[in-house]
Amino acid sequence: MAKPPAPWTDLQVLQDLGARLRQKWRNQEIFRVAVGPDWLRLHLVGDERPGLVLSSRPGCNYMFATEGTWSEAVKQALPVAKGHLLGQQLTRSRLVDLGVLPSDRVVAFHFLTTDKQPLYLLHQMFGQRGNTTLLDRKGRLLWARHKIPHPRVAEIPPVDTWNSGDTGNPESWADELFAQMLTSFKHRLAQDLFTQQQATLKRVATTTDRLVINLRRDLETAHKGEQYRRWAEALAANLHHLKQGQESADIHDLQDGSPISIPLDPALPPAVNMEGWFRRARKADKGHDIIAKNLARSEKLQIRHQAAQAGLDSIELVNDDEEKLGALHQWTSDHSQLLPVAKSSIGKHTISKRTAGKRAHGPDEPVRPFRRYLIDEKWEVWIGRNNKENDQLTHRASHGKDIWLHAQGVAGSHVVLRTTGHPEQVPKTVIEKAAALAALHSKAKHSALVPVIFTEKRFVRKPRKAPPGLAVCLQEKNLFVEPGVAPGVHPV
Repeated sequence: MAKPPAPWTDLQVLQDLGARLRQKWRNQEIFRVAVGPDWLRLHLVGDERPGLVLSSRPGCNYMFATEGTWSEAVKQALPVAKGHLLGQQLTRSRLVDLGVLPSDRVVAFHFLTTDKQPLYLLHQMFGQRGNTTLLDRKGRLLWARHKIPHPRVAEIPPVDTWNSGDTGNPESWADELFAQMLTSFKHRLAQDLFTQQQATLKRVATTTDRLVINLRRDLETAHKGEQYRRWAEALAANLHHLKQGQESADIHDLQDGSPISIPLDPALPPAVNMEGWFRRARKADKGHDIIAKNLARSEKLQIRHQAAQAGLDSIELVNDDEEKLGALHQWTSDHSQLLPVAKSSIGKHTISKRTAGKRAHGPDEPVRPFRRYLIDEKWEVWIGRNNKENDQLTHRASHGKDIWLHAQGVAGSHVVLRTTGHPEQVPKTVIEKAAALAALHSKAKHSALVPVIFTEKRFVRKPRKAPPGLAVCLQEKNLFVEPGVAPGVHPV
């Protein structure tokens, strides 16, 4: 058996492979086209299920022929886009010709669709990352995996340059070389999936560790509720001795008679200072049990993260790539509640006329401003994603009788609870759930309890010449909530 040449990225080797594929595949019908985030597979008609994989995955930027079906582990690692443009255009088309260009590592395919329209698929195998494009007969770009493609794959190359390379009979080394490419592809799949899950677990574990630290700190503060109450009671007994403008009150504790010095806000009357300390005491009492409960839950989550990491470490030692992929899929399933759902990017760079200028929403769905949630299947909440959107939401998009919310004393998103002009009909539980969203989208999102102010939007003003996102309230109320997405709240 002839030894396969190496490396397979050599231009002459690719030209020889292209010539051999042309002998076997020319004028064959395409049964199906499967498209993923950084790969596509052309399936030919035939009992052996022949196919050609074009990969743009870093470290596997090449093409190789396959036969038969892939294992379930490999299929799970290769999500397929449903209804993709390439599938719609190329399925049941005829592969008229193919070849590797002599001047660059680019493979070109000429298809004839079911309605006799010529299409050209170009696959780039050079550069830091590859690319794949689809052109019509006039050279117009219908689709590209990556935007702004290289000029070599942005125009139809002269057909007479496609078929250079060895035109002899196929040799055994070609099949062996394709097998090596498939092995390398599977290895990269396993390595990339492990790296991805390792990074995801580290990210969520770091968040939990930070939350535990913050909760322990908040729990220490919550223990001061009794001290705040004793200060407030001492102030109440000595109000007639106090005057506005004092920065502290040097009086005696009512319980044991010991001297104490209580901080005061000199801008507020003594009675208001007293009520402030009573309010802090009530918040501390209310928050103590909640903080303790959340701390216990977060510490249990830390233990689960440690166990998940131990399982991932054992998978890293598996040598067989398909076995490793299967173990990683099982690990992901077993720990799905610990990991955020990954967003697919399949087909996000479709740039035909049909999708030009649109983002990764539905084909007819406009790009919407603001994050949006629905509370109890009735009450809609809008949340600004940046200072510009905060400005637009508060001062232009919302109604005067909508309820406006913001985490108190920290930077965060503006939140508007839509009321259809009837704020008095909004249940208190709905306002609390909206306040939890305001706390979640603020710098205090890792705290156990967050104070949130709310008011009707008509009482919110933007100071003259203020930067985007700045607002002041003429009157407000506040409540204390736990950051998060409460039951009955769903993104829309």
